[in-house]
Amino acid sequence: MANVPGRLPANLGGAVDLSSLVNRRSPADSVTPSTSGDAAAEGALAAEPGVQSVIKVASLVQDVAPTTLANFVKISDRLPVLVEFYTLRSETSPALSQKLAAEVNRRNGDFVLLRLDGDNSQVGQLLQAFQIQGLPAVAALLAGQPIPLFNGDQEESAVKAILDRLLIMARENGLSGRAEVDADAPAPAEPQLPPRHKAGFEAMESGDYAEAAAQFEAAIKEAPADAIAAKGLAQARLLLRTDKLELDKVLAAPAATIADVILKADVLAVIGHFDKAFDALLSAFAVAPQGEREPLRQHLLELFKVAETNDPNIPAARARLAGLLY
Repeated sequence: MANVPGRLPANLGGAVDLSSLVNRRSPADSVTPSTSGDAAAEGALAAEPGVQSVIKVASLVQDVAPTTLANFVKISDRLPVLVEFYTLRSETSPALSQKLAAEVNRRNGDFVLLRLDGDNSQVGQLLQAFQIQGLPAVAALLAGQPIPLFNGDQEESAVKAILDRLLIMARENGLSGRAEVDADAPAPAEPQLPPRHKAGFEAMESGDYAEAAAQFEAAIKEAPADAIAAKGLAQARLLLRTDKLELDKVLAAPAATIADVILKADVLAVIGHFDKAFDALLSAFAVAPQGEREPLRQHLLELFKVAETNDPNIPAARARLAGLLY
């Protein structure tokens, strides 16, 4: 984590100037977002310091492009602007996005959250300006100055504490405005999935699991580190393996072979009992001959991808597997 709540700078004196990346207006200027910017940015209107404390925005949480971030710098003269650099290469990035959006919406105007695709080739200068060392990451704009906050996913309590400290810091520096959603402003653009991801999830929803798997496999060939595609592929393969099975019969039958154990684990996973699926594989792994363990281990790792990233059963299963291995 780049900064923690107790180590946020007490003032903006040491912050990095963004003027080399954005064309800041003087406080006397009115804000007229660029007509070439995102629809979300075009709805952003900032109040003049000392004139009014309400800043009209299209939404408290907005997806923006690197070229339109400058349209929001003026808003940071009145209230803290959070900047999230997300990535499709991390399974934890979507979870962090949800926590941030929920917390910003809960606070009802204390912050505006801008979301940028950290994998976009045009983001490089911004990553340097915000001192981002890894993705996903969260930073802030206060009075036009970039402040790195943290890298990687965080617990909800940590996110809350960091935003609490950031708000105090903003108030100490005279940023007393609040954001208010303008019903007449254009709605922010919906974030778009990459084409392969979109096709894969649509195929999965329609029941064409083979096509879904093919789309996610193609996405991984194009970007081997694509964690979301890897997760989608694991889900599609599980659904493909269990699509024609009579689930009750598989669960009732004794698991006499490793193949039987793997099949039963699949069925337990597809009905949502990941704790029992992990236990079945680990119990078989514990007693299997050394030369027959690898299929069980590989299948366990694949089911880890299928489960929710924050599934509480995963850390315990990983620890149990490590104990059996070493």
